[in-house]
Amino acid sequence: MNTAVFTPAGGLYPLLGSLLFCAGTMLGIPHGLTKRSGDAKRTELWRVAHLSTCVGGTSLIALSVALERLFGADATYTLAPFSAAAYCFFIACTLSGCLNKAWDDDRTQTSVALVYRLQFLASVLSVVAVGAFLFTFVLKVVS
Repeated sequence: MNTAVFTPAGGLYPLLGSLLFCAGTMLGIPHGLTKRSGDAKRTELWRVAHLSTCVGGTSLIALSVALERLFGADATYTLAPFSAAAYCFFIACTLSGCLNKAWDDDRTQTSVALVYRLQFLASVLSVVAVGAFLFTFVLKVVS
């Protein structure tokens, strides 16, 4: 891989992906610490936060490199909502671990409702990103 991808001239999205991957790696610390406590729910919440954030960062790096080569500047239409979705998932999962509340707990609690809304927003942004990808792909094929 070309290391120039991670410079400011290489683009914003690989940088955002790298930051997200690093944040996910750091979430492994509370995940490891909760394993010792014996609280299975909290350990699972931190595990999801740790692994999903690492996968989101890696996906953002890979997609940004691939889509920028395929679509050029039009890749932003897909990468912007995908990046926002990845960061929404990161915030929701981190809050979930900190608060020991999952999105499917009692949603009348404010903290659970916040985690649920962030997860929902991230899902909507993911669907928007897929729609933007399909739209951009169809325009590229037609023209």
